Amino acid sequence: MKQKILIRISMTDDKTRAKAMKTAVQFQGVLGAEIKGDHRNQIEVTGVEVDMICLTNTLRKKVAFAELVSVNKVEPPKKPEEKKPEPCYQPWHYVYGVPSSYPHPCDPYGYNGKGYTEEPVYNHEPNCRIM
Repeated sequence: MKQKILIRISMTDDKTRAKAMKTAVQFQGVLGAEIKGDHRNQIEVTGVEVDMICLTNTLRKKVAFAELVSVNKVEPPKKPEEKKPEPCYQPWHYVYGVPSSYPHPCDPYGYNGKGYTEEPVYNHEPNCRIM
């Protein structure tokens, strides 16, 4: 289970912050650490099954006074649901020069087999030499 642990440490300078980060990152199960807070006196540790009590005690011994503030479970990001693609319909069949009134094999409106005949399709090609 992935979790975020927020620990307040009395850190006053960058040397103490670096020592706290180094100590926290070397701990077993820690995936990352980050300095947080208004006064940069909190460290947020992200990890899998980290022993937070032992981590806090280790920071107290090696760095400075440390206090456990909060522990939160990290939820994995939810994957968006895959949308089913809409069915693709074949384009209407055009016969050049002669009107066509036979039903198309892939009729998107469902008129095939019900005695419906389509409107005639005329050639709309601008290069027609008959006219």
